[in-house]
Amino acid sequence: MEKKTLLAIIISIAILLIWDLFFIQPRVEKETPDVARQEETTDVKPAATVLKIQQPEAETALTEDGESIVMETPLIRAVWNTRGGRLTSVQLKEYKESMEEDSALVDIIKTPMPNLSLNEQFQDDNLIFQASEKGTLSSQEDPLTLTMSAQAAQGIIIHKVYTVDPGSYSIGYSTIIENSTDQRLAMNISMQMNEIYPLDDKSSRYAFEGPVLLNGKRLEEFKISKVKKVGGYRNFTGEVKWFGFEDKYFLKTIIPKTPEETSVTIKRIDENTISLHYGALAAEIEPKSSYEKDYLIFIGPKELETLKSTGYGLRKALDFGFFDIIAKPLLIAMNWIYSFTNSYGLSIILLTIIIKIFLYPLTLKSFTSMKGLQKVQPLMKEIQAQYKDDKQKMNQEMMKLYSEHKINPMGGCLPMLLQIPILFALYKVFFSAIELRHTPFYIVGTWLPDLSAKDPYFITPILMGLSQFIMQKMTPATGDATQQKVMLFMPVFFTILFLSFPSGLVIYWLISNVLSILQQAYINRKDS
Repeated sequence: MEKKTLLAIIISIAILLIWDLFFIQPRVEKETPDVARQEETTDVKPAATVLKIQQPEAETALTEDGESIVMETPLIRAVWNTRGGRLTSVQLKEYKESMEEDSALVDIIKTPMPNLSLNEQFQDDNLIFQASEKGTLSSQEDPLTLTMSAQAAQGIIIHKVYTVDPGSYSIGYSTIIENSTDQRLAMNISMQMNEIYPLDDKSSRYAFEGPVLLNGKRLEEFKISKVKKVGGYRNFTGEVKWFGFEDKYFLKTIIPKTPEETSVTIKRIDENTISLHYGALAAEIEPKSSYEKDYLIFIGPKELETLKSTGYGLRKALDFGFFDIIAKPLLIAMNWIYSFTNSYGLSIILLTIIIKIFLYPLTLKSFTSMKGLQKVQPLMKEIQAQYKDDKQKMNQEMMKLYSEHKINPMGGCLPMLLQIPILFALYKVFFSAIELRHTPFYIVGTWLPDLSAKDPYFITPILMGLSQFIMQKMTPATGDATQQKVMLFMPVFFTILFLSFPSGLVIYWLISNVLSILQQAYINRKDS
């Protein structure tokens, strides 16, 4: 049965890999870029006039650099430029690039955003906008508003309205197309975001980095390794609730306040840049009227409470993969404990104690099973010797022996089997949760500089290995002598494995081992 189950798992994985390789790989454009862009959007042929809009004069684009407008709140320092009327920088005041005292603040914007496109003929990146504000503005409580306006063509004016909320990482954004002509105009309006991902970029193997979108209820994280060829692209069609780029700790996204059935195209436009193309949204603008579409721009940390309070399903951006169902409750519990201790190191220790208390009944059952196996080991050897040529009869007699002595041979494995998913879930939390990023923990005269990174002194992994050895020696011995010798190498294996693990995870396993040693000492004393 075990062999059949294993074979079924291997076949299932092979099918998934083959499907991903041959059916979900992105396509590469064979057409010219202009033709391809037209095919990515929905053709709209209304009765209204389709106005051809030309790009700004090359001379204007070359001679004007644009002016910067700065807005500061307690959380961010945002910079816009009148060229394109776009955000060019958003620094997060509570997060630094490194733990160095003079480290620069994290800046989420690598390429100006967002870009607006009309009828696939015009993009506003070189258009010079007039700004309603100049210089630097700051606010602690009241919202700040910035309006950028520019004429795209005779009688057509683009307005970009930004509203900064001092209490959040969200920026309100409205696109307004004003039609002051005497004609009813038909337009395809789309938006574009770019991000720098060089072809030779070495992204993290353990945390997702790249384009992301929420398509209905489904989170789509698209690996940039799948668009290694210039012109390679992938379309996602549906009710797109938000789209953007994320890395291990931070998220940059645009959220339509009223989602529509549309498409998002992820495309490599050159050797350094990945583009997200949202739209196109069809609009008919009556004479002397305007079209308006409201968005929310979120640029901030992938912190659970921050994402939840923003709404729009943004909490799904914090995804711990296969173990998400376990990792999220553990993160919530750790944050709740932190609200009392004000120390994530202590929170990890207290969380470990709570988990051990929860698992104690199974630990007791495990110890009882191993003690029982140890007592009947001589009888097991007799059965093995007696029926060495008849495996079926040997198994029958073994099961009979277990039944007579009320022993569950798998009982000793239950706590370990439960701890493995918890361990993997905590690994994901300690590696990816921004709460632990650059968070130190002071211990007995020395300190761990970053709970999300490895212990630079390797003290905690060595202590963990010693605790694993002591626990191994205290565990009732089962199996033959060879198996027992092999098990003694497990502490060495665990120590080497944990050398590069986040120090927060090593603390969890170390404290868990210490508590297991105390539990076994208590049970041994009680049993004797």
